[in-house]
Amino acid sequence: MIKYVIRRIIAAIPVLFGITLVSFALVRAIPGGPFDFSGTKTMPAAVRENLERRYGLNQPFLLNLPNDGFAPDAGDDLPISRSYAALPDCDALRSGGDPARPSGPVVDTESGWYLLRMSIERNETQLTVNGRTLRCLQVTPVLYSDLFRSQFFSYLFNALRLDLGISLGKATRGTPVNALIADRLPVSALLGLMSVVVGFLFGIPLGVLAALYRNSIADYSVTTFAGLLAAIPTLALGPFLITVFVVQLKWLPNPDPRVWKNPQIFSWDFIGVALLPVMTFGIGIAAGLARLTRASLLQVLRDDYIRTARAKGLRERLVIYIHALKNALIPVATIIGPLLAGVVTGSLIIERIFAIPGLGEVFVSGIAARDYNLLVGVTLLYSVFLIAGNILVDVMYTWLDPRIRFD
Repeated sequence: MIKYVIRRIIAAIPVLFGITLVSFALVRAIPGGPFDFSGTKTMPAAVRENLERRYGLNQPFLLNLPNDGFAPDAGDDLPISRSYAALPDCDALRSGGDPARPSGPVVDTESGWYLLRMSIERNETQLTVNGRTLRCLQVTPVLYSDLFRSQFFSYLFNALRLDLGISLGKATRGTPVNALIADRLPVSALLGLMSVVVGFLFGIPLGVLAALYRNSIADYSVTTFAGLLAAIPTLALGPFLITVFVVQLKWLPNPDPRVWKNPQIFSWDFIGVALLPVMTFGIGIAAGLARLTRASLLQVLRDDYIRTARAKGLRERLVIYIHALKNALIPVATIIGPLLAGVVTGSLIIERIFAIPGLGEVFVSGIAARDYNLLVGVTLLYSVFLIAGNILVDVMYTWLDPRIRFD
């Protein structure tokens, strides 16, 4: 099993690279940028350029090629010793320029240093002009390609060190994305895991009930109920439950984001606030599981080994729950990986409706703020959870069906 898991992890590396590249390109294709506006006013061009320079958005997108403005051995500006300050450009002397007047680089009047604009190299040399030997600077283009001075490869290199960069959004600017994820992920994970428990507690038993009493009132009731719940989007179900149980009946307290930060799971303050979002999330999971369990169990009950088990005189309960249900759960196990990845990283709509300070809520805010690093970081995190969930599902297959081997 260990060898199989290692092989799957190695195979996931190019997948993660592709996901990172595509998501990195897509979020930057969104119109606008993180520094376009300051409140409701347009950000001044000079301020925007300084911010882009500070956070590396002025670097080349994918490849740092010649004439992009960034040398492999320097940052944005490269100081040169003061002794070069009085040297003219050799090309200017050849074309008849004034030898007493430097040309070429830009002079920093405060320091007296030249600030080179990167894709060139300047070397001191001597040149004879009109019988005079003069010292000058020979300008030579430098061909280079420093990948780690591009936006993507710089981000990728930091991501390999588990550093997802700095948030660019106005409200969270300067905060490490790792810190934002560490603060919001436990809230989303708690909401998601409770919803999954509710979904499995209701979905699988209802699916088994519908399969055992096929074409009966119980079967019709379960399938109709599951179909209706699956058809109602959470965008409509959430506000409906709030209107009924919070506004009209006043049975439950108003949504309160504070109870999710340090949750007291067994206190009424937390249960009352968490009940509606958990039910909204869990009902949708239960509806899908009920229909999938019913269809899978009906197929398994027709197999030969089930008839053989009944012919041996085994109790019907043992036949159903020991022999049939275990194999019927294989299709159910298939969706566990994507399901867990989705619920752990948070539901965007539910967290927004119920004012839950989870990862989904901050992801939606990051879209509006064009927070590039946050959006790519959360997408990459979701991808890692999804791959881990799929590996977990493959391992579960061998327990549910002994005929399945890792090789």
